Amino acid sequence: GLRAFVKYVPRDVVRRMLSGEMESTCAMHRRTVSILFMDIEGFSALCEWIPSEQLIRLTTEYLQAMCEVIDSSRGTLDKFVGDCIMALWNTPEALAHHEEAAVGAA
Repeated sequence: GLRAFVKYVPRDVVRRMLSGEMESTCAMHRRTVSILFMDIEGFSALCEWIPSEQLIRLTTEYLQAMCEVIDSSRGTLDKFVGDCIMALWNTPEALAHHEEAAVGAA
């Protein structure tokens, strides 16, 4: 159902598609985007000495907080790779001043 779809597409994009505010197409558009790669400094070393339960809790809290920051700045979460986050601005919809939004999120 929709809950499964929201796991793969940002909630706001799903909401706008369902309400008709955003067209659902496979069309491609050339545009400049802002991309943010962010990870936790010293994460590998941290993994060696912190208990796994605590590591999972801290990592989850960090990733959730960063997703909220990305979402509130109208960014799109692309993926997690371990503790790394990749996020995009100015896609799938155009966003004026996307560079500022990405820097603000960082």
